[in-house]
Amino acid sequence: MIDLRCHLFDGAPVRAAADFTEPLEMCRQAAREGVQTIVAVERWETAHDEPTLSFEASRQRLEQLQSEVGDALRLKQGFVFRFQPELDSVIERYGSNVTLGGGKHVLISLPAVRTPAGAEELWERLKQRGFNVVLAGPECSHDLRRKSGRLEDWLACGVKLQLNAASITGAYGREAQRFALHCAREYRGRVVVASHARAGGERAPSLASAREALRRQLGRKAVEALFQETPAAILEPARDEEREERGTSGSPRLLQQIFRLRKAATDAP
Repeated sequence: MIDLRCHLFDGAPVRAAADFTEPLEMCRQAAREGVQTIVAVERWETAHDEPTLSFEASRQRLEQLQSEVGDALRLKQGFVFRFQPELDSVIERYGSNVTLGGGKHVLISLPAVRTPAGAEELWERLKQRGFNVVLAGPECSHDLRRKSGRLEDWLACGVKLQLNAASITGAYGREAQRFALHCAREYRGRVVVASHARAGGERAPSLASAREALRRQLGRKAVEALFQETPAAILEPARDEEREERGTSGSPRLLQQIFRLRKAATDAP
């Protein structure tokens, strides 16, 4: 399995030479569950134009952890951004330093209560600059659960979804679980499941448990796409470009058309 969103250093001191006790336990626990690759995401603070820890220091810290983990896991770097209208300028400035695993996909989370009006515009600008959006935890958004048509428009234009393992197993409540299962079932090839883990131990989200729950409902082939094939394509731009050539990803032109239609509907008397 590939875990595209794991907060290995969440709560760790903001320095390169961190205490690896907790991250090591998280890595070992993931390896026991069958995880082969982890993207260690860091949260990008909305108000900042620069990372809290420099990119070089972050890379050194991850390399140190990789040397401790050994061959049990492959570790990659990434960030998760909270939505802000001008986020495209930050992402364009730093490029592969802030994408998932250095590829072309950017992980973005939305406010839980209300979806920003300018989301379509941002997705379009990022697409034009060569970046693809992975939406973090859409099942936790009350607004998107009520307006799934808007989410489907985004999916048609190339946006992908990252569901949380805890949502699949029901730890985040019935509504989040119901919508997560709906997304996993209906949007195959556009969805991944990640741990969103912040700590190890018994209470840590389990990718293996989420995988088994989905295997029982959707079957082995669907599970392979959710936990391996689609995450691998996200981390390997060449594979994702091949998928686009086969017509499985949306175009910026379609996104622009959808945005204009929505704007016209909003402006209509």
